[in-house]
Amino acid sequence: MSSAEPTAPLAPAEVTSAGDRQAVRQALAELERTRARLERDHARALEDERERLVAQLLPVLDNLDRSIAAGAGAGTTGAGEVGQPAGDDPLVEGVRMVRAQLAAVLRGYGLERFDAVGARFDPRDHDAVATREVADPADDGVVVEQWEPGYRAQARVLRPARVVVGTYRPRAAPAPNPGIRIPVRTA
Repeated sequence: MSSAEPTAPLAPAEVTSAGDRQAVRQALAELERTRARLERDHARALEDERERLVAQLLPVLDNLDRSIAAGAGAGTTGAGEVGQPAGDDPLVEGVRMVRAQLAAVLRGYGLERFDAVGARFDPRDHDAVATREVADPADDGVVVEQWEPGYRAQARVLRPARVVVGTYRPRAAPAPNPGIRIPVRTA
């Protein structure tokens, strides 16, 4: 028979005994479980790769934010004219548009930004870079400043927010000086 000639379809093997039928059922069930596991593993690998890519783009987003802040704080236009509102600077506006475009693409991949100021410190969501003494005991353990925002994708933290956490230390009352006597007048 040459390779150009069509071949007849193979006839299924005859399953005659109950044991053979049970073996075929088990093999088919195992095949189905393997297929489902491979699909789950593939989906998980794709999600991990997506999160890795998004996490690698977060510093780019941060640098665009820094560029906007630096340009807005300069108070000059692209032509170098001092005193013009920073919002009129075409370069800063261009960087804002690029930042917005990148943020929209990352949101399409499930990225969600979260800010931490005012929240109780949670090591799963926050990376404490410093502490600051606070006067109110209610602010003890609360984020008082944020250096960088945090980001999540699919409820999983990709990067914790870098924060400053408030610490309350009660001030000791001054000890009375036993060498000073206050006269008490009696009437």
